[in-house]
Amino acid sequence: MSRSPASAAPKVVLIAEDEEPIAQALAYLVEDAGYMPVVAVHGRAALEMALAQRPDLIITDLMMPQMSGKEFISALRAALDTATPPIILMTAAGRRYTDAAGANALLSKPFDLSDVETLLERYLGEPARG
Repeated sequence: MSRSPASAAPKVVLIAEDEEPIAQALAYLVEDAGYMPVVAVHGRAALEMALAQRPDLIITDLMMPQMSGKEFISALRAALDTATPPIILMTAAGRRYTDAAGANALLSKPFDLSDVETLLERYLGEPARG
């Protein structure tokens, strides 16, 4: 099956997660759902990638080296003069640490894969299929 020239590129999901097994599982799930995952291993790398690539959605861990998820969200919002993409904050710390972070949604760890799929659909809609 050939792709038509008019087919849309897949939406990009930036995953900022320092624990490799979690990052890999999320990347696989994002790709399987029809979106393009990109992975950053800490907050500072995530900020650089977000500014360079302008992803359609960001999934970030709260606790990461070099820059926490909360610091990442704050720096991203300060750096962009346009609206930031939706941001899903993952944490095992509970809501009390995330309310002031400025994320659009909270994903509690450990999470159910169906919860991730629901959030992808909510913020990205149907994936582009060629």
